[in-house]
Amino acid sequence: MNRYLLAALILVLVAGTASWAQDYSFSVPRMLLEVTPNSDASVTLDYTIEFQCSPNAHPIDVVDVGLPHKGYNIGNMSASIDGHDLHSFAPSTYLKKDQHGVEVPFSQYAIPPGQGGEFHFSCTMPNLIFQDTTNKDNASLQITPTWFDADLLQGSTQLNVVVYLPQSVTLDEALYQKKPFSDKLQLQNRNAVVWRWEQTRVDGPHLVGVSFPQRDLERVVRITKLMLLGKWWRENPTIRFFWALGLFVLFGFIFFRVTGGTGVTVFIFLLGVSAIAFAMSPFLEAIALPVLLFIWWVSGRSEAGRRRKYLPPIASVEHGGIKRGLPVPEAAVVMELPLGKVLTLVIFGLLKKDLVRQVQADPLALELVEDYHGSRSERQAAARENGTVIHAYEQPFLNVFEENPSVPIEELNVQEPMKGLIEKAAERMSGFNLPQTREYYRSIVHGAWTKAKAIGDLSERTQFVDENFLWLLLDDGYDESFNTWHGRGYHYHPTWTRGGAGVGLPAPAPVTTGGRTTTGDVAASFAGWSENVTGRLAGTLDPVSLGTAGRPGFDLSGVDRVTLDVLESMAESSGSGGGGGGCACAGCACACACAGGGR
Repeated sequence: MNRYLLAALILVLVAGTASWAQDYSFSVPRMLLEVTPNSDASVTLDYTIEFQCSPNAHPIDVVDVGLPHKGYNIGNMSASIDGHDLHSFAPSTYLKKDQHGVEVPFSQYAIPPGQGGEFHFSCTMPNLIFQDTTNKDNASLQITPTWFDADLLQGSTQLNVVVYLPQSVTLDEALYQKKPFSDKLQLQNRNAVVWRWEQTRVDGPHLVGVSFPQRDLERVVRITKLMLLGKWWRENPTIRFFWALGLFVLFGFIFFRVTGGTGVTVFIFLLGVSAIAFAMSPFLEAIALPVLLFIWWVSGRSEAGRRRKYLPPIASVEHGGIKRGLPVPEAAVVMELPLGKVLTLVIFGLLKKDLVRQVQADPLALELVEDYHGSRSERQAAARENGTVIHAYEQPFLNVFEENPSVPIEELNVQEPMKGLIEKAAERMSGFNLPQTREYYRSIVHGAWTKAKAIGDLSERTQFVDENFLWLLLDDGYDESFNTWHGRGYHYHPTWTRGGAGVGLPAPAPVTTGGRTTTGDVAASFAGWSENVTGRLAGTLDPVSLGTAGRPGFDLSGVDRVTLDVLESMAESSGSGGGGGGCACAGCACACACAGGGR
């Protein structure tokens, strides 16, 4: 009958036991719990407990009875000992914090050492009959008798639990949960199910459960599987403890990622607040994981966006005007295009001016042209003779290629040259209007593509693309435009790949129109190859490692410094107490030692 294991959420009669000091000692030879379901989802509990006080032990003058939950009403309770009515009931002060029950003093009817007594207790507990989650037509009841402190309890007990069924429910309709019935029978002209333990220790729960048709009931406590899960969560503190440990580790990982390893004092404070909140509310602990995952997702998106923004702070002036005359790679930096694309523009610019030559296309590898080996001034002189210009930001890149000939670019360390390019572009923008400058260069790119697409003569188009090659590459959709031409029969090749020198690129094709283009054809086109180059170079650059993007997330290093200063000040003040520190320490130790005796 395992299908009924989760059928009902019944609050268990929790751990009630005797409110006694350590010199109490007793046995419970017999205990009977009779449970009567009521039509309003309440149950009536009737206990008959035989106590035997051990010789030379403290008289049994009070007993604590554990109850399923805190919704009990002392006004409907009754009790007696050996036929003498007891009228005093109060919430138990002996049971643990998460347990519920009442204490019943025996007053003048205390059980003396070596003697026994029969205790009766009755009460009605609300909301103990639940909807069976496995069968909507059934109700479910789970219960356990109260139990006693193992350190005080002697011997074993003959324990019986009887649940009387509603009037119309037959014995065959009663279904057990987890523990089978010991018997089904009629008691006092009512159908009942019974569980028997001939010899057991009543120092822990003896949980039993029964399901039966709810047709005689006016109501049952409705419960969902989610509520069952919640009950399981609340009743398993060990699982919650390890869950909390895992949450704290995850929280630390996310926190220090967002703050860039700063804010240790804030982290410790938040950790303490979280621990207190989890201890007070299992619900908060349960929902903490999705909250943390959401924070992680948000911080990840923020980090991704921040990594795309690498331009250092610029003293942009609202009326400073537009900064004109920037080379294409510097314009790309100002527009904060992806670093992989900026590096590709630098490389293609060097190739276009014949400062470097391509020795391998996939992966792209270059070598410095012989004319430009040497110092910066020697390169500038060679460039003037060849009718070209070397920009200041290009010199560090040329140094890298001179020192690493034929090495794939993605394996080269170009962090410092890229950092110099970015810083130089930011410096040149000082005093100008950044938004207007960006819009200006976007208009240049848009105008270049508008004119290129309007040129019908293919030779003239090639000449125009050659002259404005890098500007055209600034457009986000340049690959789609090149591939559109490619599909119509116009195959553009950069100047450095013409005449069969373009390693890894198709040789310049005859100019044709029409025809169909395959996926492989597009991939082999200039646009497909250049996109592949850009993608490969993107992984070699990181704004954080370049040192231009600042700390990730929220920088809390200032809080750490303030905290450290405060601690240092406290340490200094405590160490300068006016000359008698040794004596003060000794006096403190003496006072503590004197105050420590008593328990």
